[in-house]
Amino acid sequence: MGPEKCPFCGQEIDTEAAKCFFCGVQLNEEAIEKRLEQLRIEDVKKSFHKTRCPFTLQVIAVILICISILSSSSTKNSKMGKAKPSEESTVRLNTKVTFTGTQFIIYNNDTFDWTNVELQIILEPYGRNYSIEIPRMPAGKEQRIRATEFVRQDETRFDPYKMKPKRFRIWCDTPTGEKGSYFAGWDKTE
Repeated sequence: MGPEKCPFCGQEIDTEAAKCFFCGVQLNEEAIEKRLEQLRIEDVKKSFHKTRCPFTLQVIAVILICISILSSSSTKNSKMGKAKPSEESTVRLNTKVTFTGTQFIIYNNDTFDWTNVELQIILEPYGRNYSIEIPRMPAGKEQRIRATEFVRQDETRFDPYKMKPKRFRIWCDTPTGEKGSYFAGWDKTE
């Protein structure tokens, strides 16, 4: 008869061979049956892993995407742990801001104290913001703040001799629980 493959090593051998020339295994019926059973078991295991593994990977991918979405949405809504209010939930503050060249004078013309106040100098191009946080600004009072007290997140201080403020923003808490806001700019000609 013609050649056939050894059930153990896969090499072509003579059909009448009692022993594989390549791997040396005896080719009796009992040994062949055991090997075929082993191959069937391996095929079942492989097919199980092929169907189960992609499903497991899909579940892990969905979990990672959910975690990513949740963490990015909480990061977008906060700056250093402090959420910024939307325009709809804010009260416009009654204030006047003056820049003398070395200091800012902020007048709280409201009838209530501002608390948890964040003041920001905004330069152009946007993204170069300098800020300072003040616990309380009393109603009807002025607050003088040196320009060099404003810092960026990287600890760089505002230098009034090299930089000119373009816009000024105030965020604060009000007694009603709403956020207070103010935003204004200066003329570019000086």
